[in-house]
Amino acid sequence: MIEIDFSGFLLAHKCMRVEYGRLAEVASGPRDTAHQALIEQQIAVTLSLLHHHHAEEDTWLWPTLRHRAPPAVADLDRLEAQHAHIDPLIAAAADTTRPLSQRASVLAELHQAINAHLDDEERIALPLCAAHITAEEWDAFGQRALAGIPRPHLPIVLGLATSEASPQEWAQLRQMLPPLVRVLFGMFWGPASGIRQAPPPPLFQGDRKPAIVRNLMLEAPGRV
Repeated sequence: MIEIDFSGFLLAHKCMRVEYGRLAEVASGPRDTAHQALIEQQIAVTLSLLHHHHAEEDTWLWPTLRHRAPPAVADLDRLEAQHAHIDPLIAAAADTTRPLSQRASVLAELHQAINAHLDDEERIALPLCAAHITAEEWDAFGQRALAGIPRPHLPIVLGLATSEASPQEWAQLRQMLPPLVRVLFGMFWGPASGIRQAPPPPLFQGDRKPAIVRNLMLEAPGRV
């Protein structure tokens, strides 16, 4: 039996573990309106990614494990309950009718909740998947998750992935991408991601406040 490769799944977790804490930090005090727009863009894209990640689990993974591993139902209930706790935080963090600075505390709470949930998910769900899900089913699950990312979000999502991935993790993820996406990332999105993560302009060099969004290129992919 072929073993499941969890590397892509764990890379997504690695990104989620750090992103909302970073966003909470910069959301409390953007430099200007352009900086604020860039933060809002990153919040919208990463929250969409998180919601999609959870929806795929709720739709297929948890029901499949419930059916195949009845003794684990109580643990799976716990993971689903954590999703139910996190969903209102996602909605509150995405609510642009509230000022960005007021959502910084929600993002910080989301950061804590996500990390606790991912700890449990990796401890509970991954061994269950290894025992009850085939490698072919897992690969199809990953492909559905990738295909569900809206095309306009891909440059930012892949930029975020490259910012957290090891060379080996990125090489494995790259192999999952359609050929055209690999070309676009190599020629345009990857270089733009590097620009997006570049040091701030000289005007801000004296600012000691952490600046995860480091420039004003709103169209460039990457993380803030």
